Amino acid sequence: MQPDEVQNTRESLENQLNELLQVLFELSVVVYDFQPDGNKLVWEKINGILEHYKTIDELKDGLDAFIPEEVINFVEHGKNPDIFTQGFVDRAATENQHTNGKIKAVNDFRHLLSEEFAKSFPDLYDDANILKAEETSSASLDEKS
Repeated sequence: MQPDEVQNTRESLENQLNELLQVLFELSVVVYDFQPDGNKLVWEKINGILEHYKTIDELKDGLDAFIPEEVINFVEHGKNPDIFTQGFVDRAATENQHTNGKIKAVNDFRHLLSEEFAKSFPDLYDDANILKAEETSSASLDEKS
């Protein structure tokens, strides 16, 4: 499906949902202030709701968006889904910092090990290897930053 078609389907679905909310609100007002002669109006609102549900069901096939189950649970429990998104981003940033710390620790260890090898085995390990290892590790860190 083309991006324009998906966008149009999404907009249509949003409009249907907004209209459905409006009809549900109108139904709640009619039921709250029910009059004996308002029975026909209640049935019209209920039929309107059913038509909106039918249209929404038809539109769902035109979307391929994935919504995580956790987000749906947040909404079902009356919570703002932005809270889930914020928590997810915070966890990702924390894990990223943790991983970057591990990478830095490994690079520091590699540098220390290289220096110790150079001290212990000067004839096998020359200064060119130390510089090459430093350049490689600093270049890889700069690319990831």
